[in-house]
Amino acid sequence: MVFVNPQSCYVEQMMDSNAITYYNMGCEKRLICDVLGNGELVGKRNVRSEPDKHPVTRDVTLCNKCCLTDNCNSELCVDRETSPTVGIPASADIYVRLIGGTNAFEGTVEVFYNNQWGTICDDKWSGNDAKVVCKMLGYKGDGAGGLTGGAFRPGLGSRIWLENVNCTGDEASLIDCPHGQWGIHDCDHGEDAGVMCPAVTPEDDVIFLLDTGLGGMIFRMDLRSQSFTPIPINRLYSPSSFDYDPSMGRIYFVDPRLFQIVTVNFDGTDAKNIHQLTSSAILEKVEVDPLNRLLFYTDAGNDVIAMMNLDGSGYKEVITSGLDQPREIVLDPTTKTMYWSDWGANPKIESASYDGSNRKTLTDTGIQWPNGLAIDYDAKKLYFVDGGTGTIETMTLQGGSRREILKDVGSHFFAIDVFDDYLYYTDWNHNTLMRVNKDGTGKTTVGPPSFRELADVKVHKYGYDLPGVTTPSPVHFDPSHIFVRLAGKGYANEGRVEVYANGQWGSVCDDHWDDNDANVVCGMLGFDRYNAIATNESAQGGAGGLISLDEVHCQGTESHIAECGLTPDNWAIHDCGHDEDAGVVCSTGTYVHVSKTTGTTSGANEDFLLFSDAYTGLLVRMDLNSYSFTAISQPYTANLVAVSFDSTDQNIYFSEVYPNPASVIKKSDVLGKNIQLLGSPMNGSIVDGMAIDHVQNLMIYSDAGKKAIVSISLGGGAPKTIVTGVDQPRAIALDTNNRMVYWTDWGTSPKIERAMYDGSQRTVLASQRLKFPNGLALDNKESTQWHHLDTLKMSLKDFNMEGFIRF
Repeated sequence: MVFVNPQSCYVEQMMDSNAITYYNMGCEKRLICDVLGNGELVGKRNVRSEPDKHPVTRDVTLCNKCCLTDNCNSELCVDRETSPTVGIPASADIYVRLIGGTNAFEGTVEVFYNNQWGTICDDKWSGNDAKVVCKMLGYKGDGAGGLTGGAFRPGLGSRIWLENVNCTGDEASLIDCPHGQWGIHDCDHGEDAGVMCPAVTPEDDVIFLLDTGLGGMIFRMDLRSQSFTPIPINRLYSPSSFDYDPSMGRIYFVDPRLFQIVTVNFDGTDAKNIHQLTSSAILEKVEVDPLNRLLFYTDAGNDVIAMMNLDGSGYKEVITSGLDQPREIVLDPTTKTMYWSDWGANPKIESASYDGSNRKTLTDTGIQWPNGLAIDYDAKKLYFVDGGTGTIETMTLQGGSRREILKDVGSHFFAIDVFDDYLYYTDWNHNTLMRVNKDGTGKTTVGPPSFRELADVKVHKYGYDLPGVTTPSPVHFDPSHIFVRLAGKGYANEGRVEVYANGQWGSVCDDHWDDNDANVVCGMLGFDRYNAIATNESAQGGAGGLISLDEVHCQGTESHIAECGLTPDNWAIHDCGHDEDAGVVCSTGTYVHVSKTTGTTSGANEDFLLFSDAYTGLLVRMDLNSYSFTAISQPYTANLVAVSFDSTDQNIYFSEVYPNPASVIKKSDVLGKNIQLLGSPMNGSIVDGMAIDHVQNLMIYSDAGKKAIVSISLGGGAPKTIVTGVDQPRAIALDTNNRMVYWTDWGTSPKIERAMYDGSQRTVLASQRLKFPNGLALDNKESTQWHHLDTLKMSLKDFNMEGFIRF
């Protein structure tokens, strides 16, 4: 193992899609370890696992082994959660957290008691108990759902602390509810209690935390109860610093592995890469100016400070000289002044105007590692933590009246924020958030000992801090990100209606549910919006969990269900059970539709996206106007991969990959009513990509198992190999006018190639700067243009997409 000084080893606790914990180890600056001998970066190949194994496996590389060598501190391999901070009293009797949910509002409930986390048995568990848990997490309690039977990931290996919890719903904490004796129960983890809290809830009184020791996980902690829950973010990302924009309810973070600056909604959804940097960048900190709608970041690799608009436009490097490892940056939007720390050979703290002018050194004596800065806007003071001297200090915004607030020789201070009369800070030698009064007294923990390396902290309370942030309440309900889907029984045009907001799905109560409501839902799904039929009493099967809406009153002319009286106040408020779930049957009859894609009229909506979800085994049809969707009815498969569509006969083609006994290609109509095999099962084949030429009545697909490009008639018959010797073929695109096939190869020597349909004129188009070229698209209107996607994984919202195609 080779480290570039002054790097050292670190460990990240990660969680795969089966909620199994593993550890990833590397170098202190979050760069992937270098392998001794060839200096190449070690990474995990995007290898498909067999259906009978876990969907995600992990290679054991030298990076993973580094904690077992003398290069690292062996303490990093110890789960420090079992060794809580000693000598500092906790500030609450118990805490709660959620684990195993798909969003920040749901999960198995764990209680921290007697210095240990444990679950709750679901005996007598109800919505009233869930209401108390949700309030402890800072969410709205009304409408909360209590789930039983280990609905989320069970707390395997942990204690079961309670059973027979029987809250009224009015209690402030679970400790106030009647319950059995602590640690006494007759349950197992298959009976762990869970909750679903209403997602449409004010984002107020929140402490946001980022833990790089846990793989860049971001947590949402309630300021008052100090209970918390993780904010699920796409597993592709590993944030190391973040900031929160309260006016739009979005988190901005830097990812030093992908060299990206990314923004997500506060619930972890709607991820957008707003700026891509080169591999020379070492991204340190990011800061948002919500008033002037700007973002600043520090880059210790290129020694620059840069700014841009919050959408990524207007990029500009504002400080490009005199920097040596810039780290923290904070902003004063009222004066348009930035303050930053530099912990290079000559550590210092500086300030300048947003354009880089009026640069001034505020202090450069008596500091070693000035890691974190925070501005007290009311007192006009700057606070900073020094990981080298073990001090928290303050000075004026001009650098005067510097004084020490707190000194702790055994600390490793890293981040700091100001709220009311307190300083909230992180110390890597304590696995909790810490707090101290502004005068240095009253040092205490905040929340239970549950973290490893808290690299960032932001306290948010509406109306506090920055003057001018005058949103009537923090953003918590965005109609542009409300969607519907059909679930339960039925073909693609029918099913139980479920509504999505803020990362959470819920069903609809059938009170006053009628055909007008169904028309709106079917219109959002791209079906006929005038002849829909409403169904009641869970005709397509009842859901579990949250009931999002009740008493929906559409006129039938609305374009979106959010226009039918849906408000933050009535989200999840109902008096129903899941035996009253509402559904629809959408008409597939002829109606006039003008395609935005082709400009032609037809009897069906052609503006849709088809894709396969490898995680759920679903084949999904998504409307490109509303982004609502429904699944194409087909038997569940553990490895649904490639998908294509023939617009002439309206047939969908898709592959199911089974190494044993055989992979298959199937076709179906758009509703899933008529599913047939195309040809025979193919032993040893792995159909990774496919494309249709309806003029030639031909499908061409990539076969990663046989390392070939293959064609087959849409009428059936035997496959015909047209190109051999392709290491790992994946994506396929066709130029039907010139009868030419394009494909990607992400084998030992990644490349993009093309050939004629008969395999002749094989040509390499690209072989440089490629790693995993997964996706490929051909612009037939501009036949000289082709586009590829060189990523580890394609994703769309909460899907793990394998194949996708737009029509």
